[in-house]
Amino acid sequence: MPLTRTIDRPRRYSVRRSAAAFTATLALVAVLTFDHTAATVHAAQPLGSFGLNDGVPLTVAHRGDPAAAPENTLPAFEAALRSGAQVLELDLQATADGHAVLFHDDLLDRTTNGSGPIADRTLAELQALDAGSWYGSAWAGTGIPTFTEFLPLLQSSNARALIEFKGVWTPDELRPVVAAIYRAGVQDRVVLASFETPTLLDLWREAPSLPRAIIVRRLPDDPVAFAAAHGASTVVTSLRSFQVEPEAAERLRAAGLTIIVYTLNRADLWQQAVDLGVDGVVTDAPRRLAQVHAAARG
Repeated sequence: MPLTRTIDRPRRYSVRRSAAAFTATLALVAVLTFDHTAATVHAAQPLGSFGLNDGVPLTVAHRGDPAAAPENTLPAFEAALRSGAQVLELDLQATADGHAVLFHDDLLDRTTNGSGPIADRTLAELQALDAGSWYGSAWAGTGIPTFTEFLPLLQSSNARALIEFKGVWTPDELRPVVAAIYRAGVQDRVVLASFETPTLLDLWREAPSLPRAIIVRRLPDDPVAFAAAHGASTVVTSLRSFQVEPEAAERLRAAGLTIIVYTLNRADLWQQAVDLGVDGVVTDAPRRLAQVHAAARG
């Protein structure tokens, strides 16, 4: 995202995004010309201990614990840790002046007292907003946290973090996030994720040692090659993907890839995920799911 936002931002963003997508396409072609086995081995490097879940998927707290506090705020992540969730899922957006903040939507309207695109605001402008009153008066004055404000919570816990980069990020925007992860010493407990091919390929180049996850609503015909082409050791997708292609889960597992499904809030859907043998389940109800999983472990 450009460091300077003006009224012509949509056109400039579109041009940058198109250029990034074209570059990513060329890079993707280059990746696919390499030996497929080598690419798959790279993609299937161990992802911390995500796969060591005793046959019960790990609880991935979606935007923290949105059943207990406003999503993507520090109170929500504190509540998620108290819930027993093993993984914290968070969304990162880049501000107009190049800072990474925890926020899901492109627009401020739903979860703050501000309005308009978050990408048009500086960090100082965002820090002046209220990101809690919409949820309840008890959270009035809760702010939009920066990524560096989130990291001490991760440092002081045993949890891991699934960090989703929303939209297309430039290498200049990615580098401070990567540097902050290493400064905090949590590089073995994070997974960097995105829907966007340009962002994932830039993460592969900028932080080759950090595990990456490709997020996709529906799996392609060859999900293993798809993950390898993006340098991903984890695939995050919908439960529907495996309902349409049940054998896809076995192919991913056989390739050593981690599987996470989103966003499941009912016991019957959680059971389907268990039956598939996935490694993690993203949920808006981490306390309930953690209790179910604790009971399953006996």
